[in-house]
Order: sequence, then structure tokens, then C-alpha cells
Amino acid sequence: MPTNNKEDFALYNPYVEDSILKGMLANSNLLQYIFSEITEELFYLQSNKIIFQNMRVLYLKEEQITPVTLLYQLETCDAVDTIGGNTRIAELTQTDFCLSIPELNLFFTILKDKYIKRKLIYLSYSLGQLSYNYESCEHINLDEIETTITQIKKVHSKTYFIKASNLIPGTFSDFQAQTSSEKRANLQTGFSELDYLLNGLQKGNLLILAGRPAMGKTALSLSIITNICKYRPETCILLFSLEMSSKQIITRLMLMESGLPLNILKKFNIFEDDIARQKELFPFLFKSNLYINDDSSLQLEDIDLALKNINTKYGLVDLVIIDYLQLLGNYKDNRAQEIGYITRTLKALARKFNVPIITLSQLNRNVEQRSNKKPLLSDLRESGCIANDILVSLACSQVQRKVSDIITPTFFYVDSFNPRSNAGVFLALKYKQSSGVKHTYRLQVHTVSTVQITGNHHILTLYGWKRLDNLTKFDKLAVCKPKKRKSFLHNISTISYNNKNQIWNFNIPPFTNFIANSILIHNSIEQDADIVLLLYRAHYYFPEEAENTSEIIIAKNRNGKTGTILVNFYPEIVQFRS
Repeated sequence: MPTNNKEDFALYNPYVEDSILKGMLANSNLLQYIFSEITEELFYLQSNKIIFQNMRVLYLKEEQITPVTLLYQLETCDAVDTIGGNTRIAELTQTDFCLSIPELNLFFTILKDKYIKRKLIYLSYSLGQLSYNYESCEHINLDEIETTITQIKKVHSKTYFIKASNLIPGTFSDFQAQTSSEKRANLQTGFSELDYLLNGLQKGNLLILAGRPAMGKTALSLSIITNICKYRPETCILLFSLEMSSKQIITRLMLMESGLPLNILKKFNIFEDDIARQKELFPFLFKSNLYINDDSSLQLEDIDLALKNINTKYGLVDLVIIDYLQLLGNYKDNRAQEIGYITRTLKALARKFNVPIITLSQLNRNVEQRSNKKPLLSDLRESGCIANDILVSLACSQVQRKVSDIITPTFFYVDSFNPRSNAGVFLALKYKQSSGVKHTYRLQVHTVSTVQITGNHHILTLYGWKRLDNLTKFDKLAVCKPKKRKSFLHNISTISYNNKNQIWNFNIPPFTNFIANSILIHNSIEQDADIVLLLYRAHYYFPEEAENTSEIIIAKNRNGKTGTILVNFYPEIVQFRS
């Protein structure tokens, strides 16, 4: 036990830390509540952190937590001497030690209070060091300071959950605010049919606008900007362009607003300082609240920082557009994993700043391999696929067939799963596509179920769908038995690299999941987006089709209907119009 030092005790309470650990060893009924409320980082003493962490390991393995099992667990990670040996566990072992929930809550409050004070002292010291540093402020890592503040705010909050009934009054207030005033209503894209189906661009949503090269993704996004600048010039818009320069973008916007082709616009004898004449030609652009960043090396952290800066200097941001998704990131070997991280981060930013984010994205080459060139939702992916020898359960029978033996368009029903009802269903396999040769990994669950899939494939766990490359040893996975048509949770045995394999992609709407080697796997990676729009110009592939007609396919819409709308494309000014 540490010495009685008043200065130290202001920053931690050894009695509280010991009491919580004693209570956990004495009463297993408290474990679930304790693990849901606190983590080891709240403890001050390193030995107590290690003890608590290893207790959680035992808890997640569903093993009984006793002095004997705890010591054995500590031995396996070579931590017995670090925590003070067997005598330290003996000190914490009191079978008659009783703690009530109110007492625990009091101890949690004290534990969090001490943690926050330690963090504040660390933060004040760091700020002092930075203030007296001779280095330029440009080199200061402000992210570390922000991370510390975020940790403090997270611990200071009472709970991570909000009771549903408490949300209702505020939601009705939102309804009334939306209907009584259009001042802060959802942004309209200027395409009336699209706005009707999407209910405008809703705050906090991530919208992916995807298409093959030359379909006009950038043109459509700039057309939306032009429409907004015309009807709501006060709207604050941030455009991040990793492909086109700011001069190229403003030239496009000038063509769209004036309605004049570039060769005509160049003939206008307007000098740089003739602002009055420029305002006559481009009144909406001059009145607009549009900001353009054309840094081709842009990273997610830069987008986060830019949103904060604009919010601070000019007020709330109303719309963010990023051109385009595949140019973000550091080009790691596992590009699929990185794309997943990028979309999750962008969705988090949309929610954090309560702003709609439109991200342009490329579609994969599957479109080019089909006779029907109209894009599908499954084309939006860094392919997450399954290997040749995976056994897929066929519905209405006890037959399992290898992926390589399933030939489409032959009609197949496969065993799928409805997560809402926790029951098996029969769904039609729409099509099977080859995704080439990729690195695969072998996932073994329990003792019998093994599947070979790519790292970005999603697996159903106790806490929802998770990518294979994000799984941990503590995750429990859903294993489905076709005969019983129910799912059961099992521990992961191993995840290991397999090799490069010919892999395949299945499309099985509406749940986009199926049972492979008894493991429930998902086949969709666009899940981070709230809305997915696919852009298609038939004239590009089939010259006999109308040149000016394009389709915006609403392939996914969490907020409403899906469908297809027709828009007109004007190539001379590179603009889409209703």
C-alpha cells in the first residue's frame, strides 16, 4: 500500500481502488455493472490497472473470477511480480467484503474525479511547457491537447446512453422548428425530384455520390453547389478537391452560372480589377459563402481541423463536399481496410459537426465487365469477398455447395438470416461475381467452423457487424445451424493469413448476408453511408442513346425511398439540370 502522502492522495484514493477490486473478488454479481461503468484507465496505481484488466479478460472468457483463477491469468501474462506477487491478491481477498450499488456509485464518482484532476494537471503542465517553448506554434501538436480534453469530457459525462423517453420532447421541438421556419431547414440540391425522395440534404448524414470515370460526378456536385448559391447564397459550403485545382473549379462554376461555354467566356474583355462587371456576370458566386481547398495531400485530420476553423471564424458549416474518396488516405497495403476507416471517420465528422457530407467515389470495374452498364450498389466497394472452397448452405435442403460450383444466373435459394427476428430465412441469390485474386484470411470459430475471406469482410458479432480485420479475441461470433435455423454465439479460435485466392462476391438482397461454413457473413461495405447515389450516362457506353439524358440512381436511402430520377446534362458548360 502506498505511503500516506497528502499531495498524492489529492490525485488518487487507494482505499477506493482497493475497495472496488475487493468487491469484484467477493461478489461476482457486481461484475457486469462494474465493467459497464468503468475501465482500467481510471485507476491510478499500475498494479490495480493490471489486476482490473485481467479480471475483465476472465469475465469476457466467461470464466469465474476467484483469487486462484486471477493468479493463473496473471501468470499467463507474466504480471504476478508486477502487481506485488501473491500477497497483493491475498490483501484483496475478503470473502465477507460487501458492497452495495449506491456504495459503488460513490466510489465510481471519486475514481472519476481523481482521474479528471490528474488529466487536468497533466494538461496544464503541457500547456505551460508549450507556452515557454521557443518553437513556432505551427509545430505544436494541438491534437494531443484536444485528445486529453476529449478523454476528460468522456469520463465526466454521466452515461453513454440516453433513455428513449428523454429524446421525445427534443425530437418534437426539432419537428416544430423544421415546419415553422425554413431558415435552417434541410438543404435542397436544386433537383426537385431528388430533394423529394431524399427530403433534402439532412444534417449529420454521409452521402456517397459514385460513378465510373467520365460519368460526371464532379459536374453533379458543382451543379448542386451552383443551385444552392443561387437560392440560398448565405449557405456555408466547404469544397475539398483532391483532384482539380481551385482555378479549374471556379472556371467550371463560372460556366454553370453564366450558362456560357468556355470559348465564349474567354472572349469577354474583362480585366482583373473590373469587379463591378464580374459581379454582373457572376452575382451568385460573389454573394456565396463557398470555400475551396485544393490541397491534393489532404488528410482526414485536415478536414476535421478545417471544419473547426470555419465554424469558429464564419459560423456554422452547412455542407461539405469531398472530391474524392479514393484520393484520401495514405495508400496502405490493405486499401480496403483504409477505405472503411475513411468512411467511418467521415460519418463521425458528419455527426460531430451536424452537417451533411457528400463524398464522391469511384465504382469498381465490375460495371465494364457486364453487358448492362448501369451501376449497382455492389459496385461501390473495395471488394470484400469469399474464397472458392467456402461451403454455402442452400435453402430447403441440407445441401452445402462450394462457391466455385454455384453458377448464376441459375436460380438458387440460400440460407440467410434476419438479424431483427434472430431467425433464418430463405433468400434468392441474385448474382455471383468474380473479384479476381486477393489475399485471404482463415477464420476459425469454435472447433468446427472455418471460413476463408478477405480482411474487409463483415462478420456478425454480439455487438453487430464487424470487419474481419477489426475483430479481437474477445468478440463472440454468430454461428448458424441450418437445421435449427437459429444463431449461436461462439468464441474466435484463430485468425491467420491464408494466401492469395480466387474470390467471389454474392448479391443477396435485402439482408445481404448468408451462411458460409456455418458462419454468418455480410457482403456490403457501403454501410457507413446514409445515402448512396449512382450516376449513369448511357450515351457514354451507347452512342445511340440521348446525349443529354443522365440517371441519378438512389441505391440506398436510410431516410426514405430509393429510385431513379432523370436529369439533363449539358456538356458545353459541364452542368446537370432538372
